Amino acid sequence: MLTLINFILALLLVNAVTFVMFGWDKLMAEAGSWRVSEAALLRWSLLGGIGGAYLGSKLFRHKTRKQSFVKSLHKIGLFQLVALIFCGVFFWPTDGANSGVDAQMALVQMDRIAYYPNCAAARAAGAAPIQRGEPGYRSRLDADNDGIACEPYYGR
Repeated sequence: MLTLINFILALLLVNAVTFVMFGWDKLMAEAGSWRVSEAALLRWSLLGGIGGAYLGSKLFRHKTRKQSFVKSLHKIGLFQLVALIFCGVFFWPTDGANSGVDAQMALVQMDRIAYYPNCAAARAAGAAPIQRGEPGYRSRLDADNDGIACEPYYGR
């Protein structure tokens, strides 16, 4: 499952690779050696490395005079900006619903809140019995290790 953190890390990696490719191509251009193709530079920019492409182009002063390349880079940047705005408008929760990250954080906080020092406290809170995987379940509270903590007891 692709999470937001994994997506951001992948995007940072693509930008770093694109940035390095611009620097490498500039170095090889000055040395008169093997070059990275413009198509490869544009492809990596299109894959999400537009930030690395702009930064590499400015920092290394590379591919700044070739107008056809610069125009292609600007088109890619404009396309990605429009796509970002589109995603923000159509996928941002506006009805008060939590996003996936907010829901996940709520579950983590619920686990922290649902802590019972013993079964008497869980019963007093009305949470008993607690199934394995539910907030508040701990193996220490499951005396017979059957996956149900703080089971009702009869005659004990």
